[in-house]
Order: sequence, then C-alpha cells, then structure tokens
Amino acid sequence: MNFEENQTILDLLTEYEASVESGVEFFLDEKSYLQLISYYENEDQPDKALEATERALNNHAYSIDFYLKKAQILIDIHQETLAIQVLEKAAIIAPFEAEIPLLRAEALAHIGLHEEALELLNELKKNADNELLCEIFVCEALVYEILEEYERVFYALKAALLENPCHQEALERIWLCIETTKKYEESIKLHQEILDLDPYSYLAWYNLGHAQSYLGNYNEAVEAYEYAYIINPEFEFAYRDCAELCFEIKKYLKALNCYLELLEQVETDSDIYFCIGQCYQQLKEYDAARSYYTQTLQSDPLNDEVLYFIGECYAEEGEWKNALRYYKKAIRIEDAREEYFAALGEAYLELGELKKAETNFKIALDLAPDQIEYWMQYTGFLIETDRVEEALEALKEAENYSDGAEILYCRIACLFALGRRQEAFYWLGEALNEDYELHNSLFEMIPSLANDAEVVSLIAAYMA
Repeated sequence: MNFEENQTILDLLTEYEASVESGVEFFLDEKSYLQLISYYENEDQPDKALEATERALNNHAYSIDFYLKKAQILIDIHQETLAIQVLEKAAIIAPFEAEIPLLRAEALAHIGLHEEALELLNELKKNADNELLCEIFVCEALVYEILEEYERVFYALKAALLENPCHQEALERIWLCIETTKKYEESIKLHQEILDLDPYSYLAWYNLGHAQSYLGNYNEAVEAYEYAYIINPEFEFAYRDCAELCFEIKKYLKALNCYLELLEQVETDSDIYFCIGQCYQQLKEYDAARSYYTQTLQSDPLNDEVLYFIGECYAEEGEWKNALRYYKKAIRIEDAREEYFAALGEAYLELGELKKAETNFKIALDLAPDQIEYWMQYTGFLIETDRVEEALEALKEAENYSDGAEILYCRIACLFALGRRQEAFYWLGEALNEDYELHNSLFEMIPSLANDAEVVSLIAAYMA
C-alpha cells in the first residue's frame, strides 16, 4: 500500500470513527466500507470489523459481499451458529453464490458437524470449475485439520495447488501440514511441479527451502530461500530462515549479507542487530560485532546474552579486564547461566586471580553438573595450578554425571601430570579406541604432550 492509499484509509477511518462516537448517521459507498472492514481485520480488531459490517448492511442491504464478510468474521470469533443464520439470509439474495456453501461448510465443521460439512463440499464439487474446485479443496483441508487428520489435510491442499498453483492460502498452510506429516520428499516433488508452472511463486520457493533444509540438503535450501526473497524483497521470513540456516552451516559471511539485506527491508530491529553481531563475531571482526551488540542494547539494555557476547569478543582479543567487566554485567542481570560463570572464571584465571577463578568454575559446576565441559574446565584449572590429586578426586565426582570419553581423557592428563606414564598410556589406548577425535583435549590441558614422541606415536597408531 503506497502512502496516498494509506493516508486515504486513515482519513476515512478518522471520519468514520468520529461519526460512530457522535452517533451521527454516516453513509459510505461499498468500496469504502470494504476498506474499513479489511483495515480492522488486519489490525486484529474483529469487534470493530463486525460493527462496520453491520453498518454497511444498514446502508447496502442487498450487497452479498457484506453478508459474506459478516459470516466470515462470526466464524473467526467462534460464533458459527450466528454465521449460519447470516448465510441463510445471503442465500436468499444470491442463491448461486459459491462462497455461501463454502462458509457454511466451514461453520459446520467448527461446531462438530464434520460429516455434514464434507457432504456439502462433495456435492459442491459436481459442477465446480477449476477455480471453485481449488477453494473446495482448501475448505476440505480445513475440515480435516479440525479433525486432526493431517495426511488428508496434505492431500487436500496438494489437490488445491494442482488446480491453482498460485493459491496464497494453500501455499501458506501446507507447510505446517508437511512438518506434521514429515512428507518432505513429497513436498519437494509438489513444489517443483508448482514452480514448473509458476517459477515466480515466492511461497513455493520458500516451502521448497524448508523441505530441503529438513532433509539436510542445505545448499539447495539456501538457494530456494534466496529465490523467495529475490522474487519478493519484502518477504521477511525468507531472509531470516536463509540467514539462520547459513549461520548453522557456518557460512557466516553469507548469513551476514542476508541479515544486512533484511535490515534494508524492515524497521530497526534489535534481533537483527544481535544476529549481525553474531556473524561478525564468528568472522572474528570483533569491533564490528561489538558495534551491533551495542545497538541491540540501546533498545534492550537488560539483555544479558548480548553483554556476555561483548565479553566474549574482548576475551578473543585477550582484553581480559574488559571481558571481566561485561561478564559481571551479564551475571548481575541473570545469575543462573553456567556459561557466564565459566567465562568469568576463565577471565580471572587469565588475570592471575586464582581464588576467584576457582570460585566461579565451581559455581558453573553447581549450576550444570551434568555438563562435562565444565568438569573438563575445572580439571584443567586444577592441573594448571599443580593440584593434580584434587583433579583426580573431582573426576570421580564427575563420573556421577557422565561416563564419556571426555572424563577418561581428563584422567589421562592427570596421570601424565603425576608421572604415571605406564598407566596413562594404557588408558590413552582405551580412550583413543573409544573416541579418537577427542585426543586434542589432552594437548589443551597439558600442551607439552604435543611434543612427547611416545604420545604422538601412540595417537598416530590409532589414526583411522
């Protein structure tokens, strides 16, 4: 809607609402009433939309459009019995209007008369042209949705789209049904058929992107999402889903560009600023990341996650005092996030404040004892500060929460630190056999092991 159209409707709205408030009779032509009703519907004000419809009927008693509008609004606000009464009046004025039985079927389905609704639709199919047949299938899908028969919903919407590949409502509704029924392969085939008929259907590209993503075809999914927003530059969901997928598959630059394009289409959005900050952080452009995180804080100053990520940016640059400051700010807002305390402990360790570091590592463990990464961090701290026996004791406690290879590698690091090499080599063989990829954690805890010829030789022997 352009500015002039928007201003015309706002002027109309002002004049109409002033007349309603004053109680003065107000006459409008049919087009103006339809604009008012649509405005209230879009603004999710069904009561005002219904009132405008009733006033329209007072002025235009034989207009079938207003009867149909009134019936649809009544169905939307769960007054189906009243809607059926309105439709009976509409049928007297326009007995051959196809939308009347469609709305009647919808109302019947909502009050539990499903079989009656389906019979009405089947009867309507007999003399229906392609356009009407599409609407019948969409209505049929609604009945099956109420019945929670999602397989049938899918096939009804599929039938509708094969009649009319451009049907907006069917394209919007079919994706939820596909998610429920897991019909991703069928979805790809269907939407490719639709796109063969209408290659500029942005919703078909969008749905295709979803299906490809769920099947792990990430490059194809990204391409489909891109087509969706290229065709419709104002289609925000396609930008967001494309960017999120690119971020998940570590295509950070592509995700960043997608978010920046989205920013040109929408109003200022702190969520987008945050996501852009995340992309820049992953690209190791920390100044740019902090800039966008700061913009996020302008509209959401109590966002603890943003403060934490600013701290992470400083930590990556080795600016531990600044990192410490932001970790503390995050904790003042949210003191139940274990990763905040673990990060704070790491900052204190880097600054040489060992008691404070230990305190925060322990808080992280208290908050999330089932998260093995915090046991590994605490064990590494104890090894680094020559408290290896304490580290072994801590690992015994960790076994109450996990028995994975991570703990075994921590124990091996302790054994090497204590000079118990024969025992360490025995368990290293077991650990490499269980999870070879984790062996690098040994070098993180005891960097000198990377230059230990015997250790390197044993690891090489287990290389796949």
